[in-house]
Amino acid sequence: MLCPVCKTKRCSTIELEENLKAALCEKCGGHWISRRNYSAWLKQHRETPLERPYSEIELDVDDVREVKICPECNRILMKYRVGQGLDFFVDHCPGCGGVWLDRNEWQALQNKNLHGEIHKIFSTTWQNQVREDQMAAKLDRAYAERFGEESYKKAKEFRQWIQGHPLKGALLAFVSDENPYKI
Repeated sequence: MLCPVCKTKRCSTIELEENLKAALCEKCGGHWISRRNYSAWLKQHRETPLERPYSEIELDVDDVREVKICPECNRILMKYRVGQGLDFFVDHCPGCGGVWLDRNEWQALQNKNLHGEIHKIFSTTWQNQVREDQMAAKLDRAYAERFGEESYKKAKEFRQWIQGHPLKGALLAFVSDENPYKI
């Protein structure tokens, strides 16, 4: 199998996890995981979830953005943003269902405890959540810039407090009235 990134280097078979075979390109450090191998590995863990302790370790991920061709069926691999605090894309073949992970992407997924959820990344639900999270982050930055960091922090604290208050409507009316004591 030829590496979809290097295009000339042949990949060798390794065991990425116990009972999960993958192809490794020793030149670029990427991994190819066939759908069949990944599905079989997941089935083995149905009763025992694939949980690992969460890790804050930051990894240098080589997210190769160029177009890649599936090493199994020669279709163009589709890119899917991972999200969940990870800023890279996973390459997925719409034909055979295989997945290409650039250098350290598997380890980054493990650190976030997402290695057992790769198949979900390609779903509409997952991708919609990624877009919502991205928009929320953009709005958060815009509010902080507009109000200033300290004012924005206070506004968020107030907002959180008032959201669950039983007199929310009355309190908001009081706060927004220029002179709530005027008759």
